[in-house]
Amino acid sequence: AVGAALAGMRPVADVQYADFLFCAMDQLVNQAAKMRYMSGGKLSVPLVMRAPCGATTRAAQHGQSPESYFIHVPGLKVACPSTAYDAKGLLKTAIRDDNPVLFFEHKLLYGSKGMRAEKGALSPVGEVPLDDYTIPFGKGAVRREGTDVTIVAKLLMVYKALTAAEMLAEEGMSCEVIDPRTLVPFDTELVVESVRKTEHLVIVDECPRTGGWAGEVAAEIRRRRSA
Repeated sequence: AVGAALAGMRPVADVQYADFLFCAMDQLVNQAAKMRYMSGGKLSVPLVMRAPCGATTRAAQHGQSPESYFIHVPGLKVACPSTAYDAKGLLKTAIRDDNPVLFFEHKLLYGSKGMRAEKGALSPVGEVPLDDYTIPFGKGAVRREGTDVTIVAKLLMVYKALTAAEMLAEEGMSCEVIDPRTLVPFDTELVVESVRKTEHLVIVDECPRTGGWAGEVAAEIRRRRSA
């Protein structure tokens, strides 16, 4: 896929589980991500790597959330759609981008049918236009407006956060739920503005706490709020 991208194609590669990306870390981190820098901008790697992720009951090597590994790598962009509408729009943007993009899709958002029924799976059915459209990277979405606390969540956790917001609304607490849609670039301004309003921030994530994406978001929002 890296070679095809360097040769002028726009490949969309797909691994069955994001866990298998670890078998291609050199190709992704040392080749795809660095070619443009190492060539002084003469080369580009317009590669999209689709990777199903997220905690499931499919065992230790098939249920990880490796997004935080890749947000650490300069040169890679990272997309995390939570809806069918966003999946199409972000994928089109990813394909048209001249940089390599990691496109993470949560396995439990594929839905459950027949033999593929799985505990905790959701079918977030929504309207997806047949017309061509794109969703810009670095532009998050407010899934629910609120005034008391800001909740930032991605992928499957968006739906967990919305469920929690509904429950808290019954207790008189107003939650604003933000879906970043892309982790690199990240819509920091959207979260900062929300936290200025609510004065409270909760980040919901499946990644390990140590070195995880949630910790990076918390640190950046704290830094911006203190500036």
